[in-house]
Amino acid sequence: MEWKLTREPIVSLATDALIVFHIEDKQSTQCYTRQIDNALENRISRLITEEEITGTLGELTILHNWGKIPSGRVFVVGLGKETKVDLQRLKSAVAAAARKITSMGLKHIGIGCLNEITERYNSVDVVQAIVEGVELGSYQHHSYKSDQKHKKIETIFLSSSSISESAFEVGSERGRVFARSTNFARFLVHEPANRLTPQKLTRYAKQIAEKRGLRLDVLTEDRLKEEGMEALLAVARGSQESAYMIVLSYLGAPESDEVLGLVGKGITFDSGGIQIKPDKGMDDMKGDMGGAAAVLGAMDAIGTLRPHCNVIAVIPTCENMVDGNSYRPGDVITSYSGKTIEIHHTDAEGRVVLADGISYAKRLGATKLVNVATLTGAVLIALGREATGLMTNDEDWSNKVKVAARMAGERVWELPMYDEYEEYVKSDIADVKNDDGSIAGCIQGGMFLKQFAENTPWVHLDIAGTSESLKEQGIHPKGATGIAVRTLTQLAIRFG
Repeated sequence: MEWKLTREPIVSLATDALIVFHIEDKQSTQCYTRQIDNALENRISRLITEEEITGTLGELTILHNWGKIPSGRVFVVGLGKETKVDLQRLKSAVAAAARKITSMGLKHIGIGCLNEITERYNSVDVVQAIVEGVELGSYQHHSYKSDQKHKKIETIFLSSSSISESAFEVGSERGRVFARSTNFARFLVHEPANRLTPQKLTRYAKQIAEKRGLRLDVLTEDRLKEEGMEALLAVARGSQESAYMIVLSYLGAPESDEVLGLVGKGITFDSGGIQIKPDKGMDDMKGDMGGAAAVLGAMDAIGTLRPHCNVIAVIPTCENMVDGNSYRPGDVITSYSGKTIEIHHTDAEGRVVLADGISYAKRLGATKLVNVATLTGAVLIALGREATGLMTNDEDWSNKVKVAARMAGERVWELPMYDEYEEYVKSDIADVKNDDGSIAGCIQGGMFLKQFAENTPWVHLDIAGTSESLKEQGIHPKGATGIAVRTLTQLAIRFG
């Protein structure tokens, strides 16, 4: 997809389609929309008067050119109410138009952004929002159908007299990188488990390291045994697939002692173990490595943008399967940290492997931690699919993660970590247990992980609800969303 800034009036652009915008409750057209409206002999205005164009967020109205302009079609896209228009709504509106344009097989488009937006926000951020909107909205999940054919937008012209060349270059680069890395995470989560094994995940990590100049270390089972990572190894025992600990390192501020540690859950398939899941929905468990995908996507973006910071990414990866070697309820495991874990439920495996991942990130020098995981079904009960659950042991660090999420347009909501919740993870025979039933299940998972973060500032993001969309909506396709990639990338940029 090629992006170009043009000073040519939008009415003169010769493209397959133009995108212009309308704000809800406005009785007249504005800016670039007005220019097109005038050229089309007020056809847009008439549709507004007749309330066929209302401007509600994501509304699409397609008009032909009637021989009045060089471009073949005009897409009038709703931005919603004026008081709520922001960069995230702009991104969502652009994504809706891009998705429709892609489905129609149109290849060359022009976009005219409202002056109200370019005057209110930094031009770099406006360009980034538009680029992300198009590239995230036009994304199509791959399939293994023999006749698969993907339609793609090839060229986008951004028509503007106020956005500078330098702002366009910076904003479009960031937008492309954020979107590309998010789409990479979507690809990984969408992959069937037989095609994305733990070993294959290590290969994707190697590709990222080679392309972005990152250091890669992969701990195989022999090294995991030597290091004493029994928690990860215990979960992997029921599978024929080996376990790995993937480590990617980016050193962008060698003079600094501060290191951002990103830890992603990489369960490439989760049967539930001996306490096996119900069959309904088990096919979705190929996506239980959404945290790993987010961390890999973020490292791809960080390696491209080269922010002034240090980042270590740690991904414990394996399958949670069932056979005679599977770990059992009642087992006591010694984790990498030395803490012992009583296994109360084998389907609470994500937190078990993350225990070793968090401890190892600390050993490698992480001074601040964020772990990302499709950890609990309970977060769906609490927050649905609209927000990621956030838990923390440090308010200041949590606030920094929240700011990064807000800038990325990814909603997070903090859940309490009161001392009383620690009762749920206390064990009679070990230092901690991995589950205590269904009450406050999401917080239980966070409280368990907190025992391994200890005094290191730490945030846990439970993306079990937000890692998948049940329908096409805004920037998200139906299916894998690639959630948290942009938050982690934004956090690294601000960390430096």
